Amino acid sequence: MPTQITLGTAQSQPGTIQYGQYDLLTHPTGHIEFLPVIIAQGQEDGPCFWLTGGIHGSEHAGPLVIYKLITEELVSQLKGTIIAIPGLNPAGLRTEKRVPYHDTTDPNRLWPDGRPPKQDRDPEKQPPSALEQVYAHLFDEMLATADYLIDYHNTYIHSIPFVFRDRVLYRPGPDEAETKTAAETLSARLEEMIAAFGHTIITEYPVEKYIDENLHRSTSGALLLLKRVPAFTVELGSGLMPDQAIIDAAVVGTRNVLRWAGMLSGEMEPIMGIKVVNPGFQVRRSRALRVDQACILIHQIKSGDLVTAGDAIAEMRDVWGKPLGTVHAEHDGLILSPSYGIYYYPGQTAVYMAVRDENPLVGPYPKDYFTA
Repeated sequence: MPTQITLGTAQSQPGTIQYGQYDLLTHPTGHIEFLPVIIAQGQEDGPCFWLTGGIHGSEHAGPLVIYKLITEELVSQLKGTIIAIPGLNPAGLRTEKRVPYHDTTDPNRLWPDGRPPKQDRDPEKQPPSALEQVYAHLFDEMLATADYLIDYHNTYIHSIPFVFRDRVLYRPGPDEAETKTAAETLSARLEEMIAAFGHTIITEYPVEKYIDENLHRSTSGALLLLKRVPAFTVELGSGLMPDQAIIDAAVVGTRNVLRWAGMLSGEMEPIMGIKVVNPGFQVRRSRALRVDQACILIHQIKSGDLVTAGDAIAEMRDVWGKPLGTVHAEHDGLILSPSYGIYYYPGQTAVYMAVRDENPLVGPYPKDYFTA
């Protein structure tokens, strides 16, 4: 018999889909912001898989994947439990904004970071926001139950769908050999899970940049690093106009991951209707290909193209259309999406890429991370 799981007002019942809400915060106007909770549980015991979406209010594919995935038919075959939250940022979803109107910080950078709380916090400094505090409470629920997690997002307007693979960090020190080995084991397990999803794979930034960008405090990053369970973010193309083919492929990919986790039986389904690219080498995300002057930019590439260092990426012209020069790729890699619009100032990103990455997938936290 599966373990009973409760989240907010939703309580699992074997062989059923249960619905409820998790109270997030109380607004000064008196009304309560809640998260919608879906708990789907099979008749047999098995892992607990969390699915989350909608943490950025302008990214609407995630909820649609969850709604299409969780059906009575799925539950009839399920071993274990799925906990789904299709809208982690209700205020942002209502206004179609990345961040909620009551907090100016990217909500996908507010999850716990693993650092010990400071005992001598300066009272003149701003404390954690209300949203950060309630996410910490929700994270405790994840820590108590989650064996796996997928967090659904959207990225650039014309982007192919892809998975972000986080690097697994370990704590340096006296037990470093042991913690590094454990991190390598977790990274290999994560690699299997991502492969089962069947989409293009893009590695996150190297360790220092990863932490500097607070990506270790994303939904999937925090759970991966603090719970030490496989978790990843998937980017599903344009945000406010979700592509049905991309939604369908993500549903199939998720079912395949459930099979990989032993929660569904049957053969892996083929991923159809989207472009899946394997460059033949590891790539990481990059915004570093920029224009060096004010210009009109005419892109000569499209999403999913493989490029080699030196390839022409775009033409630069002045406002009359006269040629100013060419933007060339600086690295081998994969085009994720042309950047938006045609009018550019010096230093603006010309194209979003995934470039060749020689950095290891496992690395130590910075030496002063837990003491700074």
